[in-house]
Amino acid sequence: MTNAWYVGYKAAHHATGFMAWSSAVVALALVAMHVKHYTMPHVQRHINRVILIVPVFSLLSWIALVTNDTNAIYIEVVRDCYESWVVYNFLNLCLAYVGGPGAIVNAMSGKEIKCGSWLKMTCFFERDLVVDGNFIRRCKQGCLQFVYIKPILSILEIVLQAKGRLGDGQINFLKAYVYILFVYNISYTVALYALWMFYLGAHDPLAKYNPLLKFIIVKSVIFLSFWQSFFTAMAVRTGSLENAQEGRAVQDVLICCEMVIISFLMWFAFPYSDFVDPNGSKRGFVSNIVNFVSVRDVFDDTVHQFGATYQDYTLHGDGVTPDRTITMRTFVPTGRSSGPTSDTASLAANPGMENAIWDGDVERGPSGPSDAPHPDDSYAPPPPAHEMITFAGSDPTPAS
Repeated sequence: MTNAWYVGYKAAHHATGFMAWSSAVVALALVAMHVKHYTMPHVQRHINRVILIVPVFSLLSWIALVTNDTNAIYIEVVRDCYESWVVYNFLNLCLAYVGGPGAIVNAMSGKEIKCGSWLKMTCFFERDLVVDGNFIRRCKQGCLQFVYIKPILSILEIVLQAKGRLGDGQINFLKAYVYILFVYNISYTVALYALWMFYLGAHDPLAKYNPLLKFIIVKSVIFLSFWQSFFTAMAVRTGSLENAQEGRAVQDVLICCEMVIISFLMWFAFPYSDFVDPNGSKRGFVSNIVNFVSVRDVFDDTVHQFGATYQDYTLHGDGVTPDRTITMRTFVPTGRSSGPTSDTASLAANPGMENAIWDGDVERGPSGPSDAPHPDDSYAPPPPAHEMITFAGSDPTPAS
């Protein structure tokens, strides 16, 4: 094995190292510009997390290639966990663009996703899909399950590899690798399908934010990563590659090459110029970094999306406005007539409240919900009297 190209051929290490570091620098420069012009934290928080997939994938792949041995799998497992984080943040980014789930439900009121289409992959639904609060919640659940299942599978890989029972890169039904790959494939497919359904349901309000390029970039990175690992495993099985170690090396080289292209496409998909304020950012550079590095929002969102009908839900501030904890219903507006019709919320609508829909956002008459819009478009009904609103660090206060 000492003569293998991925071990003894230093030119391969130097070439992939140049590509990995170049793509990382290009992506980190874009992140730095977003942090410098951090004028819309509830949007740019998710943009930065998505962009960071480039340095995470490229640098960890190069390190795994250079230090290629039986321990390289542990580096690659950490790398692969990040893709689930990107899927979740991309969905939240789309929600933040239009002002949150409530804005999408209102904008898409009366519209449905037609079933029976092979092209749109809705052929197995028996009825058209209503774009309501329940639809948005199911899409978020589909992405969130991947955020947790992927790290669990990664931990299993590490444990089984240490015990010699993984069979990394081998299509061997007596080893665990093939079963982990199967579960990962199910989870990955559900997450991307949830993302696709969300794109179909929210296409109209998202159209002005050019979501297609963003969607293609995110999906291509995850798509290529998965199928490359599958085909290299098949190549090892058929003897085209010598062993699993060489299969991982091939995938590492491919990722280093792909990230160069992705890093430049990020500048077109997520330009910082959209957020430049002549007055500059009101916050410090370090506090902006802390804002998007923090992962509190994903834990609170998990409780919200998978919790009971009522729960305490934290609406994260942007560093200027405080966090708020609100006891509220989970996406009450459902059905074919789920809320008033209004204009799509602007990019700046509801900062820090991307996941909130009040129980009282539908006017109720003697016979139930009313579809008539309120005369004042800015009208925001208060929560029902039985709900409790608390600010972080304060005692509960009944809503007025």
